[in-house]
Amino acid sequence: MIEMMRRILLFGCLLMTVSMGGFAQTQRQVDSLLNICRPLAETDIKAAEAKLLHFKQQYFGFPAELYIAQLYDKADKKGTEYRAEVAHAYDQMSLSLMSRGDMELYILSLFYSGRNDACAKKAREALTYYPQSLPLNRYFFRSLVSQGHYRESLTAYENLTHAQPAIMEHSDTVHYSVAVTGWARYLYQQGKYKEAAQWMEPFAQQRRQNGQMTDDVTMQLANIYIEWAKELEGPEKEQMLLKADALLAQRIPETTMNDDLFAYMRVQMIQFQLDPEAHKGTALPAILQMEQVFKKKADLDERHKERLVTGYRYLMSYYFIEKEDYALAAQYADKILALYPADDAATQVKKLYKKIQA
Repeated sequence: MIEMMRRILLFGCLLMTVSMGGFAQTQRQVDSLLNICRPLAETDIKAAEAKLLHFKQQYFGFPAELYIAQLYDKADKKGTEYRAEVAHAYDQMSLSLMSRGDMELYILSLFYSGRNDACAKKAREALTYYPQSLPLNRYFFRSLVSQGHYRESLTAYENLTHAQPAIMEHSDTVHYSVAVTGWARYLYQQGKYKEAAQWMEPFAQQRRQNGQMTDDVTMQLANIYIEWAKELEGPEKEQMLLKADALLAQRIPETTMNDDLFAYMRVQMIQFQLDPEAHKGTALPAILQMEQVFKKKADLDERHKERLVTGYRYLMSYYFIEKEDYALAAQYADKILALYPADDAATQVKKLYKKIQA
């Protein structure tokens, strides 16, 4: 196929010759030139490129850019060193004059040289020629994700899974995660919480079953539930918040990256919404978990201290007012005063507790 395409591209050279003998002579010149340029490219690729371009000036239609792209590709030992040069060479050619291998090399080079917009555009066109090509589908999908075109990229991913040969890479999985979470984020920011959950829930379940659950997936799904709950009332609101709570509680022991953030989200964004007046005491498990997570930190910064004190105030109020367990309330007052010695509420509870004791 490549040889056939090369002969088609040399048709311009044929126009300068009248007989088959002239064509044969031109072909011999091309072969001789390539025999010189290929080894030359190993030491001086710019000189090899110049020779090919000079030959093109003499013979109209000679596909110098095709050979230049191949030379740069072969010289690219690192895999990313000459991607821009390869892509630039192919830029000068029409896709209709490329073989499948050249198209795939072109699209790959566009992607790895950071030209995502051009990569998506050219890959979309190339796929009309070879819709089952694995590289074309792969880099079309990844370029769409890189540009933030999440919905279109999810369709492209489906096509990628049906490409031949169906071999998926780790980077494909990473890009797919970005696409799903990005699309779900867009949906719930538009208030389409049910649609967002329909994308994220099966994806999160699959990741957990495969032992690949990530903090980003956890955060996105929890945020969907929390934001959705704001639109609900009564038992439906409570159930939605509890779904977010269960998700975060399960993830906290599995991560050290965002365990403190997730622990705080359980307390502030979920449990305090379920029991804002500290009447039920249902935030107790979440607050204790937050306390345990924060204690693992080498140093508590001001933000962590403020969050702990918020939880301690809830428990101090609950035990003092609702349970009338003044001794336990005083213990949480002591925890607050250990962090903020001038805290008025904790100071008052301690004074009242002393009066009760007296």
